[in-house]
Amino acid sequence: MNATACRLRSLAAAISVVVLAFHAGCAVGPGGQAAPSSGRTGSVFHPRGTPWTIRCLELRGPHRLRQIEQIAETLRRTAGIDPSRVSVADDSDGVARLYYGTYYRRTDRKTGKRSTPRELSNDLKLIRELGTGPGEYYFIAAVPVRMPTPNVGDPAWDLRKADGVYTLQVGIFESTDEFWEYKQAAVEFCKLLRERGYQAYYYHTDAASTVTVGTFGEDAVIPNPRGLPSYSREVIALQQQDDLLKYNHLNGAIYRARTDKGGTLRVPSRLVRIPQPEAAPPW
Repeated sequence: MNATACRLRSLAAAISVVVLAFHAGCAVGPGGQAAPSSGRTGSVFHPRGTPWTIRCLELRGPHRLRQIEQIAETLRRTAGIDPSRVSVADDSDGVARLYYGTYYRRTDRKTGKRSTPRELSNDLKLIRELGTGPGEYYFIAAVPVRMPTPNVGDPAWDLRKADGVYTLQVGIFESTDEFWEYKQAAVEFCKLLRERGYQAYYYHTDAASTVTVGTFGEDAVIPNPRGLPSYSREVIALQQQDDLLKYNHLNGAIYRARTDKGGTLRVPSRLVRIPQPEAAPPW
């Protein structure tokens, strides 16, 4: 086994530790509430599927938290609503959010479609219909969303704090039906890369976490009027240092795309723009 294979095996082992047994405590849902587990204390596995919730409302402004707390209290007193399932969160993006419930959804591996529990459909219908009359609905924009999880990791590694224009994306971590501690897994990958001497960063969203390496200026991308742009020598040199940097990884394994001939092709790492604080993700 060559050195590259050894490094990849070490990476897989590191990610497996995160996936299988990293946390000893309960996961946290929106508003700091403990998210329901699958019945095994401290387990990151959820056989019933990925936890989702209903995002009822979003508010901005200097008084957003006080206002949404008042709305939440009114919702708790509403007929048909379980007050213990109402929660609020004042997030780092300057938005206060009101949530309701926890629902487990599974993805059909053959069709790719996600199941919708009857309880979720019924609760969503009830919440959307709350109001003073026809055309006057309080939560008409309520939608199902993945259960938010708290951001983790060394703040100094947050990509939003990095200087530069571009960074090299080398990994993406997403939740699955059995595992949703993707943010912690991304941080572990970032830590592994930093221990190897690379300038690694993470970027968390409610859907996925991205791991990148290095920072570059505008000159990192070389325009090509006749085709796709190319990368500067500095970027290419970084990619060639290690297979961990040469390819994109999905949940710890090299990401492979299917070809027209039925085979697979390893997807190379790519440059993405460094997001500004409070900005939307660039990918």
